[in-house]
Amino acid sequence: MSQRVRFFSAPALRRAVPLLALLAAASSGPSLADTPAKSDAASNTSAPALRKLNPAPTHAYEIRLTLSNASDLSSAADGKSPFTVVEGVAQFDASNAARCGRSNALAGNVPTLSSHEPFRLSRISATEYIGTVYADMLLDEDYYGRGVCHWQLTEARVAVSAQTDSADSRFVAGLPAQKVLAAGTQARYFWKGYYPSFEQRRHTDYGRDQLDAVPADRRGEFFVMTLTSRKIAGDVQGR
Repeated sequence: MSQRVRFFSAPALRRAVPLLALLAAASSGPSLADTPAKSDAASNTSAPALRKLNPAPTHAYEIRLTLSNASDLSSAADGKSPFTVVEGVAQFDASNAARCGRSNALAGNVPTLSSHEPFRLSRISATEYIGTVYADMLLDEDYYGRGVCHWQLTEARVAVSAQTDSADSRFVAGLPAQKVLAAGTQARYFWKGYYPSFEQRRHTDYGRDQLDAVPADRRGEFFVMTLTSRKIAGDVQGR
């Protein structure tokens, strides 16, 4: 898109305003149910937040991904699992970003600070993967000269795809920090019709948290991604 500033005549501007208002209303409308607008696992669409990694984190949690009702999905390229691509991301947010972050008084916005840190998942069976997330992975420091920013774990997410094809669907499940820290578990249900791809285009599915609205005779059309957390020793390797 051109960066040049364009000037419109008054009549042209009057004609453009209703159209712009319509486009704004359309773009701000509600998204599809059970598909929240959140950062994808392993997403690199935004610039990384200014942060420093803790060289010796100790608050370690094992994140286990378990797949259920997925045995009828076509085997992925490795022939051992429905998914060749399995990626993990831990999201951290600065709890006091409004005070310690870089502000923009002209824009009137409240600053936010987020960092999405990848973690590796290892397959232990055709339906189970494990990885390690450190709750103290980031260092609390004064990044903008406005005071120390305090990082907090927000969520651990996992995204899976059948293969590495850019058109393959990505299925994303998350475990909020409260459940990570409390050795909790959470399941998400995903429609198999999106596997391995949907209309030959990039599609990200965040699933749904229950199947109450799905007729009983159609619930078999969904596979399940369950994330479970467990506190482990802080000196584990491979984070």
